[in-house]
Amino acid sequence: TTNKQRLCYNPRMSFFLSLDHARGFYADADSAHDFEHILRVMNMAEFLARQENAEVEIVRAAALLHDIARHDEDSLREIRVSKSGQASADATIDHAQVSANDARAFLLQHGADENFAARVADAIASHRFRGTARPETLEAKILFDADKLDSIGAIGVARAYAVAGATNQKLWSEPKENAVATRAQRHSAHTPVDEYHVKLKHLRERFFTPTAKKIAAERHAFMEEFFEQLTREVKQVAGIK
Repeated sequence: TTNKQRLCYNPRMSFFLSLDHARGFYADADSAHDFEHILRVMNMAEFLARQENAEVEIVRAAALLHDIARHDEDSLREIRVSKSGQASADATIDHAQVSANDARAFLLQHGADENFAARVADAIASHRFRGTARPETLEAKILFDADKLDSIGAIGVARAYAVAGATNQKLWSEPKENAVATRAQRHSAHTPVDEYHVKLKHLRERFFTPTAKKIAAERHAFMEEFFEQLTREVKQVAGIK
């Protein structure tokens, strides 16, 4: 059986999750949170799991399913913004918790046992940077780390600008004093520079596993240099001393 046909499999159960099945959950996702993001998180999570002696099957399933409700959260927020004319910092739903609930239901329906489904759901529920749930198990910490590693470094910069393009943001701005790390930032007044200062540069302090911390240090250094260079070039072109 190929990995494409049977990606997550436990011989104790008649459960499998294929890449094609998982891909279907992200058909409407934006380019910063699409299935390519899911695959990067999955690959990194598997690597971290092996380095940290965690259960790879739990981590793999959690990575594949961790954002399955994110599009629903974004869609509901867009509806609220269109009705009110302004972004709200209050999330209509918490995509991490809803994704956890949906993942658990999906796994149980497809043959996973209660313990496996519960451990996957636990990891998913605590993967969100802005969430209140803190990762407690090793597998939850690994999912958190893998997801956040995809938010920094060159990939993090690329994803920040993907969101910027989708929401008509400027390429650069002076950091805003009132910029905040909430999902309400996804509007034209926010910029990738704001995102760097309110969130991305602080992620280095949030990693759990030794392996992820080492990778994060290198990616943070690149990202820091990028935004410093961007500011130098913008100010040079603008003639600002």
